[in-house]
Amino acid sequence: MPRPRKPARLWLEPERRDKAGRVTHVATWIIRDADGKHRTGCGAADLLGAQRALADHIARQHAGAAHVPNKSADGTLIADVLAYYVKDAGDEIRRPQELLARMERLLSWWSDKSLGALNRASCKAYERDRGSRSAARRELEDLRSAVNLYIADGLCREAVKVTLPTKHKARVAHFTRSQVAQVVWHCWRSRETQTIHVGARKGEPVLTDKRPLRHLVPFILTAVYTGTRSSRIWQASFEPEQGRPWVDLEGGVFHRLADGEEEMANKRAGTIAIPDRLLAHMRRWRRGGLLPNGRVRLGQAFLCEYRGRPADPKRALAGVMDSVFGPDHGFVRHTFRHTCATWLMWAGEDINDVAAYMSMTREMVEKVYGHHHPDAHSAIGESFSTGKAGRRVGRNRRERNEAPRQFATETPGTNRDEGGMASRATPYETGVPT
Repeated sequence: MPRPRKPARLWLEPERRDKAGRVTHVATWIIRDADGKHRTGCGAADLLGAQRALADHIARQHAGAAHVPNKSADGTLIADVLAYYVKDAGDEIRRPQELLARMERLLSWWSDKSLGALNRASCKAYERDRGSRSAARRELEDLRSAVNLYIADGLCREAVKVTLPTKHKARVAHFTRSQVAQVVWHCWRSRETQTIHVGARKGEPVLTDKRPLRHLVPFILTAVYTGTRSSRIWQASFEPEQGRPWVDLEGGVFHRLADGEEEMANKRAGTIAIPDRLLAHMRRWRRGGLLPNGRVRLGQAFLCEYRGRPADPKRALAGVMDSVFGPDHGFVRHTFRHTCATWLMWAGEDINDVAAYMSMTREMVEKVYGHHHPDAHSAIGESFSTGKAGRRVGRNRRERNEAPRQFATETPGTNRDEGGMASRATPYETGVPT
């Protein structure tokens, strides 16, 4: 039985050296397919460019079959469907590089299969092979969108369903003030350790004056004070720049939506006024100044800046959380957004104001954070505190919004009804104190 054909995929061809140790060919990304190797022209560091080259290769490979209308599910390769989706809908995706990475993972598993093979069992098998339910769900959502587009455009005449893994319960953990202080101080005080490579002290670690985690402090404080999503913080600049959120230090406003960017319904990013305390920090970060060791720190161009460029703090923050709270803490960078909303609810702020500040709907704030508000269920608690709970309220009394009537003292076990007639009270009524 012949070996099954493998789909087009990326492979990092290692560098080659001659006998003298000189590099003759640098490491480059190669597209490997059944018909041979195809060079992308992208070096090892240019994974995004390699992914784009792979998507273009697949689109060219399946261009002829992709536009044949009214095909059956069994006669339609999933590779055709994904290539059609990337070509026709890829430009509308907000994060194309992430889409291309997900397409590569989908193609490595589905490209040699037809739409007829899409069912609950095959989706479950993909989830098991992927090893992560959340990652498999996100990638299968892309596959579902691709299938729906293909069918909607009349290229397949049969309905095909993509079964998604069950969704994880949303994270609602939050930090306390002392926990946020722990994280900030750890990032501010941490010093880089280097190893001595020569001399008598070779191999000995020494602390340097470098502070490799201080660029995380602006991210943490901005996230806690504003509840802004991670990508809109670390990509933000202090000057208007095309394609970036920006902080107006003169007006005290954070424009969380980039200039010309179309706001997504499920990822809103409204402009907000920056709290005064945070604004003072931001102006200091922008201005720079003199460090305690006497060195001059230049002002930042970006809100979360590392070595002169905006830096995604995801990996660095994960290491900080492990160092501060141990391996089983359960915190992620999105926890700062939950913390902001939770603290505002603790403070008793108006839910409409919180929703507008967080760029959420009121319904979402009430659903996820409503129980933190000091007025939550206050009427219910009052009902038990005053003794109203457990007593039946008559229709007329309910309409007049009167308090429950206190019955006059009678012989034990009797009550008066609305007409003044005595009646036997239930053991529950006589046993509950007013």
